Parts: sequence; structure tokens; C-alpha cells
Amino acid sequence: MRVSMKRFEAAVQAAIDAIPPGFQPYLDEIEFVVAERSPEGLLGLYEGPGALEAGGYPARVTVFKASHEAAAETWEDLVDEVRRTVLHEVGHHFLMEEGDLPY
Repeated sequence: MRVSMKRFEAAVQAAIDAIPPGFQPYLDEIEFVVAERSPEGLLGLYEGPGALEAGGYPARVTVFKASHEAAAETWEDLVDEVRRTVLHEVGHHFLMEEGDLPY
């Protein structure tokens, strides 16, 4: 499935906005980026210090459009996968390890 960059960015923003209010203040510490594709085929990537770690730069979550398009058959599938990816990568910000993450 293919979508415009604008529509994909709207799905990413909706996923960010749906994160519970108690966590929203911590999201100010994260730069969210949408990229066309990942050379490694990743859906998302977290880079940077965790919420409880000191760091000299902001954390960054990159969400890769082409990987989500390849994984989805419908718009609803894509939106659901974007939501899972955003939650997964934000979980890394809270120092969750792969085995602890819900997605």
C-alpha cells in the first residue's frame, strides 16, 4: 500500500497525540522524524539518551514510511502499525528493553 508523505505524517502525529497525557511532557524531549525509507528495512529507530539519563542532545524517533507501506495491506493496518512503532520507540525513551516492550 502506498500513501502520500502528508497522509503518513498525519498518521504518525495521531499516534504521538494518542499517547496518554501523563507521558506527553516527556515527549518534548524527543524529536520525531519521518523518513522515506530505512536502509535496514526498520519500521522505526530510537536514538539518544533515555528519559532518566543525562544527554547532550535530544532523543530522536525516526519512523520509516516505506517499511510501513510494505507491512500494510490497508490504511487501517498502516495506522495500527504506525501506532505500534511509535509506542515501541517511545518505550525505549523510558529505558524499556526489547523484551519489555509491548510491541
